[in-house]
Amino acid sequence: MSFFRFLGLGRRQRIAFNRIGVEQTHELVEAEKMILIDVRRLEEWNETGRPAGSFGVTLQDQGFELKVLEILGDDKNKPVALSCRTGARSSLGADKLVAAGHANVSNVEGGFLAWKKAGLPIDRGPF
Repeated sequence: MSFFRFLGLGRRQRIAFNRIGVEQTHELVEAEKMILIDVRRLEEWNETGRPAGSFGVTLQDQGFELKVLEILGDDKNKPVALSCRTGARSSLGADKLVAAGHANVSNVEGGFLAWKKAGLPIDRGPF
């Protein structure tokens, strides 16, 4: 082990979060056992809609973590899943939430495109 890694200055460790499929996400959201956050931009929501039952908090919003925490009722242990168009941006959001101390964070695999392809319900805007 190098001296720098010993001090924690080596490669950055990947923050862990769960991965979840669209079908399971839909079931858990419907059963009110998980909160779903769509992290895409307002223009995207208005163009395509959002997964049914989801909340919209744009990843670039100032105070992203605080807005999500408010939706979760200030409970960092409450299960939350993040979605975007394909799953890339939402994984960044999942990293942010885990780093902020959230204990049960998931990233929706395939994002909105997978949700739509699966024929799952979509809420239409304007948002």
